[in-house]
Amino acid sequence: MPAKSNILAIFAVIYLNETAANSAGADRCTMRTQPVLFIQGAGNMHEPEGSGRLAAYLGRELGTDYRVLAPEMPNADHPDYRSWRDRIEQELGAIEGEQVTLIGHSFGGSVLLKYLAEGSYRKPVRGLFLVSVPNWGPDGWAYDEFAAPNDIASRLPAMEIFLYHSRDDPEVPFAHLSYYQEHLPTATVRPIDGSEHSFVAGLSTLVEDIKSLPR
Repeated sequence: MPAKSNILAIFAVIYLNETAANSAGADRCTMRTQPVLFIQGAGNMHEPEGSGRLAAYLGRELGTDYRVLAPEMPNADHPDYRSWRDRIEQELGAIEGEQVTLIGHSFGGSVLLKYLAEGSYRKPVRGLFLVSVPNWGPDGWAYDEFAAPNDIASRLPAMEIFLYHSRDDPEVPFAHLSYYQEHLPTATVRPIDGSEHSFVAGLSTLVEDIKSLPR
């Protein structure tokens, strides 16, 4: 019968081999999945009308070919551009060697747009999907800290852009969509019938558009 020390050594080798195999499998799975970074709107994302419901829906509906990353943003009840921009930069920096899909809901979409227009992110973006995004310019809510530059189209990286807005959005008026239609002329615009802002029950058109882009 082998000595106790030899038996323990054998089990240790088996354990290490299984651990390495599991880790490699997880790494392969991560490499195969498409990263989707979802930036919430202002407020607690875990509230009944919070952005977390839409993020969870996307995680379910996009399936195992995608991995939805939905970080909780800082000071969500009293957001400021700089802290949200820094958090987005941190999240993007953790995604290595992959073309990312970006989704911004409401205020989060405003920050994504302004951050990308600054030009500091140099990696390719698969697509930018903006849901219920307010216009912070002088013909909208007139708040300079969050406003996108008027020449934003020339500042953004080459990528597909999609815009979604409910015709009777109770929080961000439908008229705000016209600003982005004008300043992002190559974007695909999806007016949505109804009175949704947070799309807590989901947005099937968004899922279809994400899946339509080449991987």
